[in-house]
Amino acid sequence: MTQTEITQSKTSPARTFIRWGLYPSSWCIVLSAFYLIQTSNIDPRTIWGATAGTLAVLYLTIEFSFPYEQRWAMSLKSFIADLKFIIGNSLVVAGMSALLALFAITISGDLSGPASSWSLPIQLIACLLIFEALNYTIHRAMHEGRGAIGRFFWRVHSAHHLPPRLYLVMHAVFHPINGIIIQGFVIVIPIWLMGYDQEVVVMFLIINGMHGLISHFNVDVRMGWANYLFIGPETHRYHHSADFDEAKNYGATLSIYDQLFGTFIYRPGIPPKELGVHSDAGLPGYEKYFEVMTLPFRKV
Repeated sequence: MTQTEITQSKTSPARTFIRWGLYPSSWCIVLSAFYLIQTSNIDPRTIWGATAGTLAVLYLTIEFSFPYEQRWAMSLKSFIADLKFIIGNSLVVAGMSALLALFAITISGDLSGPASSWSLPIQLIACLLIFEALNYTIHRAMHEGRGAIGRFFWRVHSAHHLPPRLYLVMHAVFHPINGIIIQGFVIVIPIWLMGYDQEVVVMFLIINGMHGLISHFNVDVRMGWANYLFIGPETHRYHHSADFDEAKNYGATLSIYDQLFGTFIYRPGIPPKELGVHSDAGLPGYEKYFEVMTLPFRKV
């Protein structure tokens, strides 16, 4: 019996609830935050931070207690490698990302644009669709782009694919340029141009943040029919597959563009065989932090 079969054979009440109940429970937390945004006098930025923190602590606790694939769990060696990115990225780029997110929330209170006269639900739907359209286009180009620009984008993005594991803390493994592109060109500039309401921006960031966390989750969480609308662990694991032919699912929050353009991979209950990048790719191990950081500027 494989490790996957052993893990899936465990049918304790806790594992069963996590498998089918954690995702809807996460939406209960998200919708509670939406209610506070609409009805309370609490600064929306505070609600955003508190919601993100609550989900992160909840997910970390569950991941340590109920890992899906032990071979993908965080080890001391992988944590040391992660730590280089956490220090190098989280203190600088992720910190900048948080500031950009706060900036996006702040400026949205004083912006006017084509979306400013729309109802809040329409604004939120538009915000999600426009974000995902831009993210899908750039993300797919990073994987499938050709020529010098395509190679540069892949070497920037490949840092996130080098780990042969997938767990929450590993979400911090990325190249700074990747963070700047996504935060600046996919989130902040569209918000500035569209003129969304501040409450809508906070709601969007909460939804986006929740799916960013749960999609890198080493826990057996099933989303069922929701996989055809949102990106979660069952689909994003395949994006990190070492098999190039199944490393699709370019969406970050929504899966609809993957379905529309034929890059949707969903195999319920079946994880990829291996994660990371194939050894023939000629890329450095992600524990070699400085080699990974200089990779976009070197000939490989």
